[in-house]
Amino acid sequence: MSLLPSRVSYDQSASSVLAELKKGDQRKQKEFVWANQDRFYAIALLATDKPDMAESLTITAFTNVFTAIRQVNIKQIGLPLWEWLAPFIVQVCEDYHRQYSQVVRPPDSLDPTQDGSAQMDWETTVILGAQRIGRCLNNLTAEQRKTFVLRHQLFLDYAQIAAVLNQNLQTIMSWLYRARVQIVKCLGRG
Repeated sequence: MSLLPSRVSYDQSASSVLAELKKGDQRKQKEFVWANQDRFYAIALLATDKPDMAESLTITAFTNVFTAIRQVNIKQIGLPLWEWLAPFIVQVCEDYHRQYSQVVRPPDSLDPTQDGSAQMDWETTVILGAQRIGRCLNNLTAEQRKTFVLRHQLFLDYAQIAAVLNQNLQTIMSWLYRARVQIVKCLGRG
């Protein structure tokens, strides 16, 4: 999976962007959807593994965003844009799992000390470069890859990842640690 738009575009102030959208300019609203739809869709696809359902969840999330924009006092929002937007797609993914998924039992072994991931130096991996990390993603299990992408490319926090993937927090943390360990090992091989 290629990296989505840079995080810089999502660090802008939510209040300034939302104030423009609240004015009702259709062109600005379309640009806003265009700029954020890939990220919403990617998260929904990782949650459902179904393109049609991911599209539906993306539309629902944007509907909820525009409803909230009409109801919220924009001046009171002190968050970056992505921090304000992320809960909308996470919530529709969580609702999807509540309606269509079974409760997932965590795996028996989640102890990160067993594979050394508890002491892993993640900063070293970041320094080695995103291009090489992309090559190493193919070595991960599906769960680890999804968790890694949601955290490091789509910038969700642990609780949001747990909601999107319908898992508990400990499972997500374990998958992410193990993904990082595997990527460090892969990067070590060049």
